[in-house]
Amino acid sequence: MQISKHLRNMPVTLALIAVNTIVFLVIAVSRYDFLSGNADDLLHSGANYWPLTVDQQQYWRIFTSMFLHAGLWHLITNMMGLFIAGLFLEPVVRGPRLCIIYFATGLFADYASIWFHRDAVAVGASGAIFGVYGAFLALLTTSLFKTTARIPFLVFIGLFAGLNIIAAFFVGEIDNVAHISGFISGIICGYLLYPTLSESDGNRLPG
Repeated sequence: MQISKHLRNMPVTLALIAVNTIVFLVIAVSRYDFLSGNADDLLHSGANYWPLTVDQQQYWRIFTSMFLHAGLWHLITNMMGLFIAGLFLEPVVRGPRLCIIYFATGLFADYASIWFHRDAVAVGASGAIFGVYGAFLALLTTSLFKTTARIPFLVFIGLFAGLNIIAAFFVGEIDNVAHISGFISGIICGYLLYPTLSESDGNRLPG
């Protein structure tokens, strides 16, 4: 019962996970290697790439690339991160605000990524996911939540962001620019949305 209650409180998160998974399965079956992906096939499917996105003004790629993943492990790790973030944040901010955070930070992170890496093919939802964590972090520094609830989540988000950023220095495929850009823009979104939230919203934080 507790699990089903949590799931009912995160419909947007589950919908985003479903869309990402369906897109991956459809493209993986029809176009590219299931485990690692292929840059040419990802580009054909809408990956983000400066010469196409900006030079040829295919700006829609900034959006479509958010739903593409370079292999199964890339999808699994991103969806796990999104599930955990949505599990705690969506009951508080509700679906419409979560959509604003997810897409605003994801678009910003994806553009920042190709701005700094103009020869790289970029895909993945991680910029948006880091945006959700950044917004959660911002709200945890406000009076929205009780003090006793803040510390464990602050520690968790700090470890999540820190370990991912450190890992990027050892794993070349991880896009630190997208992660940091998403996280910072998420913090800004969190503070902008804070005045729209009430004490009762903060009390919905799953314990």
